[in-house]
Amino acid sequence: MFTGRYPKAFFEFTSGILRWQANVVAYCALLRDEYPPFSWEPGEYPLLLDIPHAERQSRFRLFIRAFAIVPNYLVFSFVQYAWYFTTFISWFAILITGRYPRGLFKFSVGVGRWYQRMAAYLYLLRDEYPPYSINADARPGNEVASAIIGVPLFLVLVAVQLLPFVGLLRAEQDDVAVRSSITNGSEFRREAPTGEANNTRITLLDYDDDGALPFGSRKVPHSGYRVVVFHVYAEQTGSFPTLFSPYFLRLHDCLDNGYSPIDTLATKSGFEVRLWWFDGDTEGDVYFEIPRIATPCDLIYHAGLGEVRFNFSGP
Repeated sequence: MFTGRYPKAFFEFTSGILRWQANVVAYCALLRDEYPPFSWEPGEYPLLLDIPHAERQSRFRLFIRAFAIVPNYLVFSFVQYAWYFTTFISWFAILITGRYPRGLFKFSVGVGRWYQRMAAYLYLLRDEYPPYSINADARPGNEVASAIIGVPLFLVLVAVQLLPFVGLLRAEQDDVAVRSSITNGSEFRREAPTGEANNTRITLLDYDDDGALPFGSRKVPHSGYRVVVFHVYAEQTGSFPTLFSPYFLRLHDCLDNGYSPIDTLATKSGFEVRLWWFDGDTEGDVYFEIPRIATPCDLIYHAGLGEVRFNFSGP
């Protein structure tokens, strides 16, 4: 933006990454038998990816690339699905005949060519807009028309990605009074308290008042603390997209001290964020570290501006 030039060292690094990637894809897509080198230097693999370094580049294009590439990528996506199918067929053809069918080979190479052109444009390596073509001699596409079409498409894509978060803006609240004692595991499991807010239903299936971290955890509870474990089942309700994360849960003791879940990545529990567009559910353990003298009183699931509050002040 300031100089109108792509720094030469950065250019070589980025184009080298694309070359390494192209080598790996060619090997995985059955186009070559030679194993790809652990290198981005040209001439080390029978695949040519040459991106000339431009002396000057357009500052204006810096501001329209993200919009202009959207329709190109959408069209390419359909071609890519066809490429998955032809590669599947080619696998059997090679297995039976030892040869990659010539027509399918040319199509596969062309798909790779289209992708690398898009990458070179999107990563600022070249100003020429990528053609909507797999042919080697294809002329650049119409960048202005693509940008005009791409602006509303880009906005639609962003809006769609934000839909699950829009669903969290309602201030719904569900207060669930847990009748069974959480110290009585069998009673707690039979009741399975359930609450719902903002298209997410939370059910507590089990509770361990003095549990252990999962196998392989590197974390050790602090002296004077214990680990309490809630086995949680979450599911989408309704048709609006939503998301769930165990990190949205927070435990409060009877003195209103709050505790966040222990990092589930560190504990290797595999109970992480879930994004649901149409329907979905997930189940797993959520771990909290609390003082040994503390008594859990509330477990709150923060569903955006809404919440599900489980109150353990029962018998």
